[in-house]
Amino acid sequence: MKKIFLLVLLAVLTACGPKKTEQQVAKPESNEAIFFVGTYTKKEGHVDGQGEGVYVYSMNKKTGAISYKATSDAVISPSYLAVHPNGKNVYAVNEFDGGEDSFAAVTAFEYNPEDYSLAYLNEVSSVGQYPCYLSIDNSGKFVMAANYVGGSVVLLPIIEDGMLGNYSSYKKHEGGSSHPRQDAPHAHQIIQHPRNGLVAAVDLGADKIYAYELDTVGQTLNYLRDFINPPRMAGPRHIVFHPEKDIVYVLNELIGTIEVATFSDSLRLEQKVQMIALQENGDDREPSGAAIKIHPSGQFLYASNRGEINEILAFRIGDNGELIKIGAYPSQGKTPRDFEVDPSGRFMLVANQDTNTIVTYEINQETGELIDTGYIEEVPTPVCIKFLGQ
Repeated sequence: MKKIFLLVLLAVLTACGPKKTEQQVAKPESNEAIFFVGTYTKKEGHVDGQGEGVYVYSMNKKTGAISYKATSDAVISPSYLAVHPNGKNVYAVNEFDGGEDSFAAVTAFEYNPEDYSLAYLNEVSSVGQYPCYLSIDNSGKFVMAANYVGGSVVLLPIIEDGMLGNYSSYKKHEGGSSHPRQDAPHAHQIIQHPRNGLVAAVDLGADKIYAYELDTVGQTLNYLRDFINPPRMAGPRHIVFHPEKDIVYVLNELIGTIEVATFSDSLRLEQKVQMIALQENGDDREPSGAAIKIHPSGQFLYASNRGEINEILAFRIGDNGELIKIGAYPSQGKTPRDFEVDPSGRFMLVANQDTNTIVTYEINQETGELIDTGYIEEVPTPVCIKFLGQ
């Protein structure tokens, strides 16, 4: 009887004791990294789109192998993506021509980690044609998009439940240059600096970089200045800011170079540190720079070169921000439109748009060199790769 009483008392004390909160219960870390792939879904002059929407994949964090999970609700050519820091919302440009009486669009999705699904929320006008890039501002309250045709950028408020509101600010670029692809402005990127908050818009057609100030209260992009990115006909496409140094890297698509420069708080390039070519001297193949990214460690920079070349270039970043070439690696396909380094910095995924593949490389953490893993996944017309939580 005494033994039974002690057992009952122990049970009562256990039940009344402190319970572990959800934060205190250690959850096993997942062995998969989720990422999203933007695609073309229709035939255009430069691409035979074969996708069906935004694709959801997982990458094995130990091996780099990737596997298909789901496809979003159908939308037209969600080519470029942005993942909200909340992990719930994914945004996509719809890269098409809306016609004389309308515009293209930007779409909002909601991601469900339980079944990997991407559900359509809403879409709003991009106030331009063929939007090709978008990003989320530092506050997480706005999506910023660049319209290639028409050369404009637009600010879209994020409203309830992750949906997008109609544009609150619109800026039209002006001018052109001497290259056949520079007969008019062609905005190709808009991003906010991670530290000083100013917004940079890169225009390939105008040969310019525009600086804006984002007023989150007034919900406007306020024009500050623009400046020519020399030399003329360079065709600046994308820029990337170093996470710690006051250095910016400009990828010039048309001449196949990377410009390394210091910049001021107003985003004006102040001093050119270096101009480095994507190709070796004597290589007369036409360059076509596409994407430029910095490794999470801040030690390495990578860029893709399409056209006849189809390579990923790897550079070590020096003490003053200068680039020291590590090597050139075949993309193992045609048109490496985009690539992405996973949040851990261990793997790189390369999207070969015109051969419908994503290739996994392992990154040597000491040297920055790329190591072929042998993993190649078939993905229809991949254009953009974005990891969840990146």
